[in-house]
Formats: sequence, structure tokens, C-alpha cells
Amino acid sequence: MGNDADVVVVGAGVAGLCCAATLLEQGLNPILICETPEVGWSLRAAKVGKSRGFVQHPVWQPGLGGGSWYSAARFLNAPVNFDVSPPLQIHRMADQSTVTLSVSTSPAGIVDTFANISSLPIVDQRAGLERLMSEVQAMSWSEISKLSEIPLSEWLQHRGAEPVVSKIMCGLAAKVSEIPVDVAEKILNAYGILTKIRALLFGEAFCTSPAPDPWEGMVLPLARALEAKGVRILRSAKVDDVLIENERARGVVLKNGDVIRGVAVALATATPRVARILKNMPDSVRAAVEHADAVKGYDCCTYSLLDRDVTNGLANITMITDEAGANRGYVFPMHAVSPGSTEEGKFLLAAQSQHMPDEYDTLGGHEGAVTSLLDLQERLYPGLQEATVERTTQVHPYGWLNPSTHGPKLPGRCAEIPGLYFAGDGSTPTMSFGVEGAGQAGRLRALTIAEDLAAISQCEQAQAVLR
Repeated sequence: MGNDADVVVVGAGVAGLCCAATLLEQGLNPILICETPEVGWSLRAAKVGKSRGFVQHPVWQPGLGGGSWYSAARFLNAPVNFDVSPPLQIHRMADQSTVTLSVSTSPAGIVDTFANISSLPIVDQRAGLERLMSEVQAMSWSEISKLSEIPLSEWLQHRGAEPVVSKIMCGLAAKVSEIPVDVAEKILNAYGILTKIRALLFGEAFCTSPAPDPWEGMVLPLARALEAKGVRILRSAKVDDVLIENERARGVVLKNGDVIRGVAVALATATPRVARILKNMPDSVRAAVEHADAVKGYDCCTYSLLDRDVTNGLANITMITDEAGANRGYVFPMHAVSPGSTEEGKFLLAAQSQHMPDEYDTLGGHEGAVTSLLDLQERLYPGLQEATVERTTQVHPYGWLNPSTHGPKLPGRCAEIPGLYFAGDGSTPTMSFGVEGAGQAGRLRALTIAEDLAAISQCEQAQAVLR
């Protein structure tokens, strides 16, 4: 029976789209299985009146050729346009001060930033922190990508960091990841925080706002461009299982009974989804899936359309830390960071908080998390409720930064099942974080698949000559 494609890519988020684009660029024929009604379903903007809000701001990485989605758009000639967001800020409720995370050129500059945002004093640890940042700045992205399963505390110990320096670094990592410091010390990996330091503080990446939003302005143009180049995208095609023949992955079986065949299969899905697609799960996969199920967080988002600006001219994506220095969430003045997202004469304030499962339950689930986030915004911007003319909320059962920051990872290539690859943001290796991290996983896995299929082809040609 013939193949439907060279590679069957399951999952049509940014990871799957970038995987398919890179496979096409490598001369292969992919088919993209989209299990949702449309590609990039989780990146849809929230519609509020005639405005649209979103909290995913993909980073653009000039140092990596623009990054995964940028490179895919360039190759496909997809019409993707974006605005570069102003620098991130941190607002400290303890003293009502705001710190701008400006780009630094040197370890000394980075440590100056640490001094402004750390909950612990660093003056006596400056030399140790500068030495550590010097090593981080000198590392290649490939070296950093290999640290995705190395605990941050272990990596710091191996670098000879003093205990107090480790405490400072774990505290900073906890802020960014929106988790308690004691949890950060247990589960965060070195890769998760080093990518953010290199990307955002050393200025190797910049947050963006695709126009008009990440879904309509980035993923849909990529999908249309793929289809224009002959790539088939099967929408609303739920996968039942991976097809294994002669101990090799040869495609997928859909819920409707259809079989989609290929020489290789790439699962570009969230890690928890793997358990529902791969019925006979190999041991090398189980640890990552079980960890992802145990700690998957909840992203709570609110989008408030205002008839007046109660934020005193807020123009930056801003992290909010409480009196103890813990991250309470982020606010996004959409009218400022994403021109064109907000209807004329109105202001749109988006806000996001991430909660670990226990905390989410303690708050009272969806309703409690939303109430807590709205209360936080009212404290920050008195009059918000009164100025709100329309509001919508979202709670997404998935942590956008979680896959890159902690836990065991899915192997890029499955050792137990030849021809099976994992290309989601919870797989390794990848680079960067968030949406770009997902795209990089898809891109890197496509390159691996292309190399493997080329080697198989050469072997088959050699055998044919011998025969």
C-alpha cells in the first residue's frame, strides 16, 4: 500500500506548522493532521467588542535567523507582519515601583538588572553572579538546549555557585515561571531560565505582536502558504493511534477509521496528548507524560475593554510581583503593545496568571482564579471595574512556559519505535521558549527526520547495487 506522504505530522499548532514547513524546505512531502477545527486553535484571540486580546507574544530571534515561525514565513512567502513590543517591565507592589528590563550588553549590566528585581540582596554576591553570567553569555544555543533535563540547582552547583547565588537564581527563575521558590528549586531546569536571560536580558530575542493577532496574523497565513505549496492539512481529524508495522511507525489511524501512511511520524502535540495518541507507550516516553499530567498548570486570562485609561498610560507588558516578591501575573495594555488590536476610543487591558494545580483548586477553580486576577487589577488600577464596558475571560488548562522550564522531556527520536519522532514543545532538543520554543522543536525535529530519511535512502540504494 502506498504512502500518503513522506512524513505524517500530528498537531497543527506552531510546532506542527514549523515542522511541516521545514520538511518541505528539505525536499520532503509532509501531511499535517490538525485535530482541531482549524490550525493553531489555542492561539485564537479573545474577542471583546470590536477588539481582540491575546497573551501569547511570540519572540522574534534575529540571532537564530529570526527564529522558527519567522523562518517558516520567509520560506513559504507567507504574509506575516508583526510589531515589536516595548521592553518588559516588573511592577513591585511592595513599594509600588516599576523596573524596565532593558537589554544589557554585558554580565555587569545583567547583574544590575538582577539587583533591581531580586527579592534577595545581591551586593555581596556580585562577583559570583557576574562570573556566572559571563559563562551564560559565552554558551552557544546548542549548549543551552542540552540543559533541558538538568535541574537548575544541579547546574549551579556544578558551576561552583555559592548557595546564596543559587538561591538568588532560583528566586529569579521562580518569578519568571510564576511558581513558588521552593517549587522552583525542586523542578526547574537550567535551560528554562538561561533561555530567558539570553533572549530577553542579553537582547537576543524580542516579544512581538503579530497583526492582527497570533492566530489570524501568524498561524493561518503559515497554513495557507503550506497548502498553496501542495501540503495537505486534514482538519478536525482526531487521531486514534500511531500505526506500527514491522516494528516501525508507518502512519496514524484516525478515529473515523481512515489510515494515513508515511515513512515517518512526528507527534507535534502537547505532551499530555501523547498518551491518548500512542496506545503502547514506550518507557522512554512515560516519565515525561506522567510529569506533564501531574504539573500542568492553568492559565487564567481576563480581557477588559475600557472606556477610559485607568492604567496611567501603561505601555509595556508588565509582570506584577506581590509584597513577598512572588510573581502574581502579567498585564498587557493591548492598545499600546499591539496597535490595531483595540477599537478606536477604547482601551483594552489583558491580564494573565498561571496557577499550579493545588493553587488553582484552592482558589476555587475557574471562577476563583478569575476573581483573584480581577481583584489584583483593581488594586493596581483603581476604577478598572467602573471603566469596564465589556469583558471576557479564558482559562486554558496548559502552562505556556511549563514545557521548557521543568520536568523530563520527550525524546526527539523514539528509540523503541523507529520512525517515530516527538516534535512538541515538551520534547528535546529545542531552543527559546513559549510559542517560539514550540516552533523550534518542530523545526529541529524536521531536520533530524530529513537526515534520517536521507540515510535510509542511501542505505537502500547501496543494497540495491549489491543485489
